[in-house]
Amino acid sequence: MFRVPALLLSLVVATLAPLSAQETPKQRPGPFLIFGPVHTIRDERATFKNEHGTFVEEPRVLVQIIEYNEDGTRQDRTSYGEGNHVYRTLDTYDPAGRILETKHFRSGVLESRVVSNYDDHKQLIEQLTYRPDDSIQDRLVFKHQGSQREVESWAYDIHGNVIAQSKTLNDLPAKRSQSISISPGGVSQTESSVIGNPDGGWVRTEQSNGRVKRQVIADGNGKEDWILYNNDGTIRSKERILREFDSHHNMIKETRLTAEGDSADFTPGSVGYRTITYFEKD
Repeated sequence: MFRVPALLLSLVVATLAPLSAQETPKQRPGPFLIFGPVHTIRDERATFKNEHGTFVEEPRVLVQIIEYNEDGTRQDRTSYGEGNHVYRTLDTYDPAGRILETKHFRSGVLESRVVSNYDDHKQLIEQLTYRPDDSIQDRLVFKHQGSQREVESWAYDIHGNVIAQSKTLNDLPAKRSQSISISPGGVSQTESSVIGNPDGGWVRTEQSNGRVKRQVIADGNGKEDWILYNNDGTIRSKERILREFDSHHNMIKETRLTAEGDSADFTPGSVGYRTITYFEKD
């Protein structure tokens, strides 16, 4: 299967707890926004059911556990899926926070590993995904030209034949990315752009083949509205996400509500709870 990390194909706009100009929390290496000397993270999720017109939270279900070593260079993530499947991801970083290798396991069996390569200036130039037999499954090549970032990717079958490919251009100052993907299913073009607001909020618009498919509107204080569009431009559905943070600016609670069409009547769908432990300071 052709799998290209989403953070490499689009602009990553993160939701943070509001920070003052003097606050500079140290972020853990990795794609997740984790701040401070985090040791473990336990994620649980609960859904809501409607009982006689009242939405009641059902029992929590364990979703994942993440464990960090003290300097954050080793991150061990275990996810629990349906059917008693257990997925484990082991990330290794260098002391500067650059990803070196990622291993993916399913029920204890290695499924793939991703190796990152850098140039003499320590810039990421290539990521190779290997199958358990060491054949190449995916390849990404990164090119850096000033404020422009270009990513080309290829997916291979077990015989080494290209089965899908894509090319993405990220314009960092403009907060815009454009991508074209070619696969047996056809050719698709996507575009993502972000516009910031003076109050710290932002709006991300995602288009596919010239049509707006999704918008994300964030207020910069933990609230996001995700709007999905039909091909004719009408609104298909909306999802509202409300987040709460601890004193380290790490998310500890996330509530998701949904609404059909352009309705303003949101109903609760699920709530996520995050329990975080920290390494103690001397």
